[in-house]
Amino acid sequence: MQPIILLLYNGIFIPLFMFSVRLAALFNNKVARGVAGRRALLNRLAEQCAVLPDSGPRIWIHISSLGEFEQARPIVRALRSRLPGAAIALSFFSPSGYEPARSYREADLITYLPLDSWRQSGAFLDLLKPSLHLIIRHDIWPNMQRQLQRRGIPSLLVDASLTPQRLRTVRRLRAFIRPVYATFAEVLVTTPDNAAHFHPIYPWPERIHVCGDTRYDQVSQRALETGKIEFLLESGRFTRERCLVIGSSWPSDERVILPAVVEALARDPGFRVIIAPHETTEEHLRGIESHLAGSGISFLRLGEFSPASPDFQVLLIDRIGLLANLYALGGLAFVGGGFGPGVHSVLEPAAHGCAVCFGPHHVNSLEAAALLRRGGGVLIDSTAAMDRALQQFLSGGEEMRRIGGEAGALVRENLGASGRVVEAILRHLKSIKE
Repeated sequence: MQPIILLLYNGIFIPLFMFSVRLAALFNNKVARGVAGRRALLNRLAEQCAVLPDSGPRIWIHISSLGEFEQARPIVRALRSRLPGAAIALSFFSPSGYEPARSYREADLITYLPLDSWRQSGAFLDLLKPSLHLIIRHDIWPNMQRQLQRRGIPSLLVDASLTPQRLRTVRRLRAFIRPVYATFAEVLVTTPDNAAHFHPIYPWPERIHVCGDTRYDQVSQRALETGKIEFLLESGRFTRERCLVIGSSWPSDERVILPAVVEALARDPGFRVIIAPHETTEEHLRGIESHLAGSGISFLRLGEFSPASPDFQVLLIDRIGLLANLYALGGLAFVGGGFGPGVHSVLEPAAHGCAVCFGPHHVNSLEAAALLRRGGGVLIDSTAAMDRALQQFLSGGEEMRRIGGEAGALVRENLGASGRVVEAILRHLKSIKE
């Protein structure tokens, strides 16, 4: 990095960033949890590292949040198979990733990443002593990357991709970003198009390799793990050809799609809907229930469900952690976020062979674009569009089954990225030994 950029980053940006984080923690619970989790971080890390085995390589995988954690999990599984003697450490920036991962038993060490000061990043590496470092997708910190480079620790950027929006941003910041990306020993991109996107910001095009997206491996694996919802599968209340699953919905999504859903439920007494909102707060759940009750639609919360429960038209999911499995119950899925901050994971329903619907704000999702290109996705831009999709689905025609088949085929055709990432890891570990 150029000296003037380093000076600005460490002399101005990092102090302002740290001050902003502490200030935001006074008003934002999520930020406050992250600040609290980093207290005495290095002391805890020293205790964790003291019990790690010294016999095998130490693989450190850094993850921003929960979505990237899902991408890391199949890599960890593949590493356990290929390198059973390796110690695997996971670090997180966000509490939304760190907190759910604390119970993850496949990793030997789970920690927060320190804020990116030169001193803290160096102290972190002195304790962890990784043989190799991976970043899943993004969350790249300049000081940590420079510290890795100075120590000769290979750093790989995995599942690398740039949406059109991010591509415009990195082009504007190219002078600053290119030296940071130059610290990576290899960039493993998801698609050939993304390989071309990285050429302006990564100086060694021969070290850019297309490995695919490990999310496909993870959603395929999770589609097989239906134990969490076995009681719903065995209840006989849901038939895939007559069931819609609404996943990760925001109020902005619900204002558009729920009127069409209510109309379909009123027309078809055999139609069933499962709603798993993005936020399972009491306020959000009651808002959905109020809309359903005002329209004369019967509903039940999952926490109240039992085999003896009276009949209902809508099952409202009041806890997190089940959505990827719940898509097994429906033939049609609507993935939320597309009328708000951006569409959530469309691959989870695709792995179950659902016809996947989503709203117009999907530029953040390369997978949504891939589904639309091959006819495995349905763009919903209005209540009328949702009504048409539901009529088509409930008419029993072949079109929705064909769309679901294309969605499932997209997932199957993109399996295997985790194995290719592990091959790259093994290649770098071998070069270190030599």
